[in-house]
Order: sequence, then structure tokens, then C-alpha cells
Amino acid sequence: MNYLPKKNQNRNKLLGTAIAVSLFTAIVFSTIILISYQYYQKQKAVQLQSELNFVIENIRKILSNSNLAAFSVGLTINTDQDTVSNFDYVAEEIMNNHPYLFGVQILEKGEIKYVYPYSVHQSVLGYDILKNSNTKIEAEKAINNKKIYYAGPLDFRQEGKGIVGRLPIFYEGKFWGFSAVLIKIDDFLEAAGINNTHVDGINILFSKKNPNTGKEEFFTSNEAEGTLTLDYIFAESGWKLTAYYKQDPAVYVLLAVTIFLAISSSVGSGLYTYQILKKPEKLESLLSEKTKEIEENNEYLTSMVAAIPDLIFIYDKDARYLDFHAYQDSLLFYNPKDFIGKSIFHLFDKDFAKATYEAIQRAISTAEIVHHSYYLDFKEGRKYFESRFKSINSEKVLAVVREVTETKLSAKRLQKSEQKYRNLVSQASDAIFLSDEKGNLQELNQKGLELTGIAVEELEKYNLLDIIKFENEQQKPFLDVLLAKGHIFEEVSLKSLRGREITAEINCKVTPERQIHGIIRDVTARNKIFKSIQSQNERLKEIAWIQSHEVRAPLARLLGLIDYLEKYDGISQTEKFNIIDSIRGSALELDAIIRDVVNKTELAEITPSKDEYIQ
Repeated sequence: MNYLPKKNQNRNKLLGTAIAVSLFTAIVFSTIILISYQYYQKQKAVQLQSELNFVIENIRKILSNSNLAAFSVGLTINTDQDTVSNFDYVAEEIMNNHPYLFGVQILEKGEIKYVYPYSVHQSVLGYDILKNSNTKIEAEKAINNKKIYYAGPLDFRQEGKGIVGRLPIFYEGKFWGFSAVLIKIDDFLEAAGINNTHVDGINILFSKKNPNTGKEEFFTSNEAEGTLTLDYIFAESGWKLTAYYKQDPAVYVLLAVTIFLAISSSVGSGLYTYQILKKPEKLESLLSEKTKEIEENNEYLTSMVAAIPDLIFIYDKDARYLDFHAYQDSLLFYNPKDFIGKSIFHLFDKDFAKATYEAIQRAISTAEIVHHSYYLDFKEGRKYFESRFKSINSEKVLAVVREVTETKLSAKRLQKSEQKYRNLVSQASDAIFLSDEKGNLQELNQKGLELTGIAVEELEKYNLLDIIKFENEQQKPFLDVLLAKGHIFEEVSLKSLRGREITAEINCKVTPERQIHGIIRDVTARNKIFKSIQSQNERLKEIAWIQSHEVRAPLARLLGLIDYLEKYDGISQTEKFNIIDSIRGSALELDAIIRDVVNKTELAEITPSKDEYIQ
């Protein structure tokens, strides 16, 4: 009697359980699908951010190397004397070390005065960027900010389109000019990795707001759209990078199929549960599999962070250390147990802590990346670091720190080497010059400027043939002989613009780069000394001849008369007087000859005064 109600009750219970299982399965699948899709989107966002960071880092490296190149070119400028030294040598080294560079320039005020390579950029010499509306605005930005500014992309007067980084040079607070580096836009995009992203479906656009028109201009294809978008703007140039990720349509198909399968599985699981209530292993296995997959993905993200070759710190808004990642423990100034949870003000000196705290506050208030450079004195020596602060939220800030000690030391060594080279050349006692193979002067040190009377700003107007007078048996021009032999060490006449000539010794050769490098030495004083010695030798020869001829005659007579007096006793008084008169005459003659010899000797000892050598 009670069986059917009980059976219906059990059936309703099983149906309720099946429906509950079906709903639970639907919720689980929906959650897994949602989590998976969110994780997929997050993973793509990470990939998009990674690609954007890769391009940003490449551009930062290009800008850093270009900044160093512009700074090195600027070191060739001697603002005290308003001269430029070793420009071609330094420019060549920079171009060899940075093959993506198109050229380097030095501008006095806004006028282009020096270019390298000369054959490519000679057409822009004399061009004034401050008088052209297309270049004036961005050039004035560099002057007003007193730091390097990257203008462009611009249409180069030489050829093509590119970017110009201009470093303003100031002397005693007054603007002197620029040192500039040029990069073609195609080389820039290639070096930055903008045209070849590592992930399919990701495109990066490169654009800038034109300072003259205010309109955004694209320097890559602007036909891009996507479900995910990230932007980054370079403050020092106004460039904008926009990264797009276009969702693969197959993902939506897969998502629809997954949802359909989830619904089907939910209904099927309910029916299956309704029929077999005691088999939850499949659901547990599926849940375990999905959990493992999520854990593996977390491990993947953790391994990515561990592979970053930098220090990573997490600060709170009060500059306390919350967490860290260290690629190498040797880069940590303190052991983790000594700084985690502590404020930077308790660990470092006041100035260091204050600078870091201000960077953290700027990162929180502006939501932008804040750059900060500093150094720490480790036991093994001083190390330099560059850090980038980015707010996580209003309470936390992430800092990525990179050691740049070797870069800093290399820059200092380069600066010291350049200064030593400039001092050696400028203080040389001989004239040192550099010209092209046609003899057009490119460099001339201070001694050379003094000897030739050439003004440094007019140096490139003159040729070696304008200052060197060369004579040879074949009557060949100086440059023809030099290019034929490859080397000359001869005595020449050095002509000054002041209208005088001096005797000089030139030692020069043709370099592998088809330039002429040489040294000119003033030998006027040396030649005068040689002539003086030759004149003294002639006088001494004359004295020797007098001694060997004129002195011997009266001396022989004296000896003969004395011998006659000794041998003959019976001579008369008259004869004695005659002999004595002869002796007196010979003695007087000998005295006169000796006085003449002494006078000639004194004349032979006279040497030119020091003033005779001064020209």
C-alpha cells in the first residue's frame, strides 16, 4: 500500500538530486569556462603587454645608445675656443658601434656645420633648422628643456624619412648649438621590432602628434583593430605606441562549442546522475584536471617572473618593502629578512630614502612609469642602478630595478679617453692636421692654426696646397707625390695667411680610409744653427791655413837668426844690430799675425742670438 508513494518519493528525490547535479554541473562548467576565458584573455593581455614592453625596451635601448652617441659627438666641441676637434674620428667610431645610425651632425646655433658621413650629408651643410617652421618647434623644445629631444619622423633633405635626436649644448648658460644623431625610419622600426612582433594577431602602430598641425600622424599602417589595446607615449619625443590584439574568430567558435558542450554535459550529467547516482568520480576527475591546469598556468607565470634578469620590489605607499624578486642575490644590498616589512627610511640615508619615496608618490599620483637612477656602495665596490616605478593600485607600487654599473663605467672611461686625446693633440708643439685625399683640410690643432694664420671657423675653406710649397726634381704636385708613395717625409715651405713663409719639415701619410694625416714641424731655427756652424767651420779652416802658412814664415826666420847668433861669435857689432832688428821685425810680424788669428777666432765664436730664431 505504501510502496508506490515511497517509490514516487524516491523518484522525486532522485529527480531533485539529478536536477541539483545538473545545475551544479552547469555552474561548475560555467565557472570553468568563465575562468578559462578570463585566463585566456589575461594571457593574451600579458602577451600584448610583453610585446609592447619588448618594443619599448628596444626603443629605450636605441634612445640610450643614441643619447650616448650624441653626448660623445658633443664632447668634440671645445666651447672655450669655439672649435670642434676629432669630429670625423669620433663620428666614425660611433657609426661603427651603432650600425642603425644614418649619420651624426654638429650644429652651431641652428646651422648644420659638421656632418658624417660627409658624402651622404654634405647637401645639408649650412641648413638652419631654427629658420624652418617644420623643424623649429621641436628644436626649440630641446633648447627650452635643456635635454635631448627626438624630432620626427621628418622628411630628410638628403633622402628618405627618419628621426633626429638633438642634444642642446650650452656654454656658461648660453645656448651654443646641437650635437645630433640621425636614424632612418625603416632602420628604427626594424631595430625596435615594431614590424615583426613575435605573436600572431598582435600589431603595433607607431604614431606622433604633429607639433605644427596638431594632428596624429602614423608611420606604420594604421589599419588595425582588436579586442585588446595598450598605449605607451614617450615623453622625450611624443611618440605613441599602440598595441592591438585581434581575437582569432576560431576562439569564439571554440567558446560556443564549449558552452554547447557544457550545456549538453550538464543535461547529460543530470540524466546520468538520475540513472546512476553513485558515480561522482568523473566530475571529481574533471575538476582535478582543471585545477591542475590552473596550477600549471600559475607556475608558468611564476617562471616568467623568475626569468627576468632584474630586481623587482613591491612597496606600499609609505615606502615599506612588501615583496621582492632577485635574479641574483648579489644585487641585494640587504638580506631579505632584514628589509621585508621595513621602511626605506629605516634602511638607507635620508637623501636616498627621500628620493625613492618621492618616486613612489609620483608613480601613485600620476599612474605613469617613473624613472629613478641611484647608486649603492657595496663591499665589493660601488654599483649603479636604474629603476622604473609603476603603481599597482592606490596602495602599492611595483619597481623594476636594473644594474647599469658597466654601462656607467664604460661611459666614464670613454669620456676620460676622449679628454686625454684632445689634450694631447691641442698641446702638441708641432702642427697636426687631417684632410681628405684631395687635400681639403678637416682638422688642424692649435699650433697649426698659429703657424698658418687660419681661423678655426674657416678651416674647411682651405687646402693643403694653400699652405705648403713643395719642390722636387720631377716638378710633380705635392698631393700627386703623396698619393703615389703613400708617405712623405720632406722639407717644405709653410705659407702663412699673414704673408710670410717658414721652413718646415712635413711627415704625413695616407690612411686606409683615404685620408691624409700628418705632422708639420717648424725647422727654421734648426737650419739657422746649421748655417751658423758651417760659417764657423769656414772661419776655423781659414785660421788653420794662417797658422800653417803665415805663422811659420816669421817663426822660421826667428829661429834662423837665433841659431846664427849662437853659432857665430866673431860677428861685428853692426851685424848684431842688424840681426836684432830682423828678430824684432819678425817678432812684430808674428805678433800681428797672432792678433789677426785671435780676432778671427773671436768672430768664429759669435753665434746667432735667441731672438733670431723667434718668428
